Amino acid sequence: MQYCEHCKVHIRGNRKYCPLCQNTLSGLGSEEEELFPDIPVTYQYNLMIRVMMFISISIVVVSLAVNAMFPVNVNWPMFIIFGILCIWISLAMVIRKRHNIPKSVIWQVGVISVLAVLWDWKTGWRGWSLDYVIPIVCVVAMIVMYITAKIMRLGVRDFIIYIVLDSIFGIIPILFLLLNLLHVKYPSVISISISVLSLAAVILFEGDNIREELNKRMHL
Repeated sequence: MQYCEHCKVHIRGNRKYCPLCQNTLSGLGSEEEELFPDIPVTYQYNLMIRVMMFISISIVVVSLAVNAMFPVNVNWPMFIIFGILCIWISLAMVIRKRHNIPKSVIWQVGVISVLAVLWDWKTGWRGWSLDYVIPIVCVVAMIVMYITAKIMRLGVRDFIIYIVLDSIFGIIPILFLLLNLLHVKYPSVISISISVLSLAAVILFEGDNIREELNKRMHL
């Protein structure tokens, strides 16, 4: 057992410094006397955030460079920048309110969509809210849900809610296509495709766990 000359106390475990005064301990310690387990520090969260930041900056730089070399009438890099900002804002809010992530995402999608439609209507209704904003917001919501599920290691119960939300986000652009409300269709088509692929991935890779969870809930 180790001893601190300053505090006049014996210290169990194998330490180099006194936990009270930080002075050097005398004597030999033993790993078998350690009271608290050694918890390793993980850097997965910080690494993923840094990778996402680098990818976001790269996308913005590439889009601005391509637009500068091949200019068009539509300022499409602004839509990309807007989408990336929405992803970061949504991700920050979701992590902050991580105790009810699906509710937070639904509220964000609803508020942004309603504000976009009202703004479009007030400025003469050019249809950009349905053509671009709502499909982009739906895609951003799906990406945020997936990233949050991976970062926070959500359970099977959250994956069930994730499937429901993906279905909702995929249905919204389909309604726009069926009702012929769109002037530009490719953002909605992209949103629908991502929704279908996301649903397929969750069902294929988490299908057994989801089925087991549903059986527990329904007492089958």
